[in-house]
Amino acid sequence: MHPVFADYSMKQHKKTTHLPQQALASLYIVLITYAFVACSNSEYIDYPSNIEHVVQVDDNQSTDSYSNSKTGTNDPHDPFQIKKYLPLDDSEYPYAGIPRIVIETENHQAIKDRETEIPAKLQIWGENAPESEIMDLTIRGRGNTTWKYPKKPYAIKFNEKQKFLGMPKAKKWIMLANYRDRTLIRNALALETARKTNQKWTPQGRFADVFLNNKFIGNYYICEKIEVKKNRLELSQNSYLLEFDIKYDETYKFKTAYKKLPTNIKYPNTLSDSQFQDIQNYIDTIECSLYGDCKIDEITDYINLKSLASFWIVQEIAQNWETLHPKSVYAYKDSILNFGPVWDFDWQTFTNKKKGFCAKYALWFYALSKKNVFREEIQKEWASYKEKSINLVRFIDSLANYTKMSNEMNYKIFPPYIDSDSTGDEDKNFEEAIIMLKNAYINRISELDSLFLHL
Repeated sequence: MHPVFADYSMKQHKKTTHLPQQALASLYIVLITYAFVACSNSEYIDYPSNIEHVVQVDDNQSTDSYSNSKTGTNDPHDPFQIKKYLPLDDSEYPYAGIPRIVIETENHQAIKDRETEIPAKLQIWGENAPESEIMDLTIRGRGNTTWKYPKKPYAIKFNEKQKFLGMPKAKKWIMLANYRDRTLIRNALALETARKTNQKWTPQGRFADVFLNNKFIGNYYICEKIEVKKNRLELSQNSYLLEFDIKYDETYKFKTAYKKLPTNIKYPNTLSDSQFQDIQNYIDTIECSLYGDCKIDEITDYINLKSLASFWIVQEIAQNWETLHPKSVYAYKDSILNFGPVWDFDWQTFTNKKKGFCAKYALWFYALSKKNVFREEIQKEWASYKEKSINLVRFIDSLANYTKMSNEMNYKIFPPYIDSDSTGDEDKNFEEAIIMLKNAYINRISELDSLFLHL
């Protein structure tokens, strides 16, 4: 039995108590543990071995045609010195069982800011040889607070759409650094949590070890960008994508009439005056019906409560307090307003340090929780998720096994030194950090079972 479950087994439970005191919560922990133990011998495919993770090499240039030596043949007529492959020096940081991404910027330029898009080349490597053609792209820095950390996040944009690491074709991709996260898997866990709910679309991601200009820069979570596009968030022509975020930095933006929520319009890229007024009036009508004297027939005519319920549940499971600012809260209006996709879960999430609701007073949750129609939707969505929650425990184990060697290499160069708002696992070894994460998840499911029941 995995050590994290030693105290939760039905045998040990008689003499060890690490669980919340509520009878319902305790019963649920026992049941979830029993379910895990009962199915522990069943087949479970380690992430992500069930997906194709490489871009196909050109038919006329198979992987076998590449030399296994890691030095290239230069072409003096090209600033990149075109080679059959990009050089990879992995003598200090060898293959760790996950894809390796090799990036070489033009003239080995450093990436110094979040605005300058630097031309670059990229190639995916396996253990001994390339597994993709060399692809053209640009790369720049990204993030706000995260850009200030020693390990930098990046945004890349291919010249042509690519089916990248087994994910659907697109040009733009995000390289999440996860500097604050000792386990490196919190963002992946939160996104997988969302995929178990009724969210319309949730970004996919894949882990990779990244070498930039022949230097190992750590483990990255290569993730789909939130954008209204084919293979991403697909919406009808007259739709809007909004982000409630205190950055408040888009060209088209407004603050809501009652809660003063900073609302950035991410899509469309250009709006007429009437379009801008239409979406602002729509959001303000919702707020007026909740906090003012506006009368509407049904709140369900304005908000898809199922999407809002699933969105709230993901925030609560992950204990994402950033919804209170708010930060990175996405919503889109198609026929009516929907919440999601979810995003950004590396800051003090999945921890035993916090209890109770974390997002009840964020956005419009508290006002809506007073309405029977929303409480019923929350409880229905929670019951559906709870049945699937055991799979997330197994997902943590699979992801930990898959990334362990890469995590250890990453930790050598980027141990997370956090001055404040720490998660509590920063000074732990990888196994201890994973046990803490898994305990936090299990305890949180139990706690939310009671909280949502008495909402």
